[in-house]
Amino acid sequence: MKVILVENASKEGIGQLLLKTQPQNGEYVEFDHKLYSIHRIIHAEGGIKLMVIGIR
Repeated sequence: MKVILVENASKEGIGQLLLKTQPQNGEYVEFDHKLYSIHRIIHAEGGIKLMVIGIR
C-alpha cells in the first residue's frame, strides 16, 4: 500500500513509501536514511497519510 509521510509539527510532506502491511501508531518507519515514529494515521481518499515525528 502507498503511504504518504507528513511531518507532524510542520504538516510538510516528506515523501511516499510502499508498505506491505498496515502501519500502527507508535511503530517506526525508515525513509531516506532517517527514522520516523508514527504519531497518527489518517485515511484519505488518495491513500493513507502518516503523521510522523523525526527520530534521527
